[in-house]
Amino acid sequence: MMDEFGRFLEATPAITGEAKEAARARLLQTIREPVPMSPMPPPRRRRPRLAWRLALAASVALAVGTGIITVRGSERPATAPIASVRELGDKAARSAETDPYEITPSPGRWLYVKQTIAPLRKEPEPEVDRDKRMTLETWHSLDGKQLALDNGRGKLVTEEYGPGITGANLARTPVTPEEMIVRIGASVDATPVTEFDDADATRQERIFRTISQLLGEQPLVADVRAALFRALPMIQGVSVKQGAIDAAGRHGVAFDYTGTWERFEIIVSAQDYQFLGTYGESVADRTFNLPGGATRTVKAGTPLVWSARMTAKVVDKAGDQP
Repeated sequence: MMDEFGRFLEATPAITGEAKEAARARLLQTIREPVPMSPMPPPRRRRPRLAWRLALAASVALAVGTGIITVRGSERPATAPIASVRELGDKAARSAETDPYEITPSPGRWLYVKQTIAPLRKEPEPEVDRDKRMTLETWHSLDGKQLALDNGRGKLVTEEYGPGITGANLARTPVTPEEMIVRIGASVDATPVTEFDDADATRQERIFRTISQLLGEQPLVADVRAALFRALPMIQGVSVKQGAIDAAGRHGVAFDYTGTWERFEIIVSAQDYQFLGTYGESVADRTFNLPGGATRTVKAGTPLVWSARMTAKVVDKAGDQP
């Protein structure tokens, strides 16, 4: 059984001022190491539950606002239920094709992403607090290979980081749903499972999670975003989740994938089918081995990530805000 959780607990001190800086250092270290890959450009080694790790950084150093957000029932739009995941993919793809959010590859420019997230309930355990929100700001280079974020002391730190494949890789002709699956699948296959990865995750789950990361954080041209949405129904096990809600309380509908231990949602608006955010929770009790022979159990139904993308704009340099 994977004991990643135990190793992460062992490495994390009490949340003192010094511990906060140590936690940030670990976050930056986890997104640093490149992994050889052929014939495609080398991917950055992915870590499981990136949003969990970013949430830890936000919890200890990046918060610019906290509070409680309540979901207002009046926000639920009166829309007809989506009949199938293929229909959802087509609607989200058509929305992406006409979305004014446009990326033109340009050396030196960055994609600014502002998210509302549910922070960890009790660091460093993986459960997020459904009743609290924090704001997380990150910058992603338009070549898809770097991430910049505040180090908690007003200094911007830039690191090599990515989902293993870039928007430029995906934008090569032909840009089709089938080709998205082939290219992302090749990236997944060429990325070795490390001690930090979930060894029980299927290939389909890893492809789904990679697409989620691409849609949420990476600079993608419109035809690539559309092809990714049309690719999601091609992944075995993906279904429609009605009545999904992002971390900002916006109602939508989700592409849903349930793995061995966790269930993931890619949430789009039920009105215009634009990307809203993500949600993830455990689906089975899982016991992790801790140092000294102790164990810790994460119960089924534990929320692990909840996000809402509020802004995504191209800016001239990392640190700029639109």
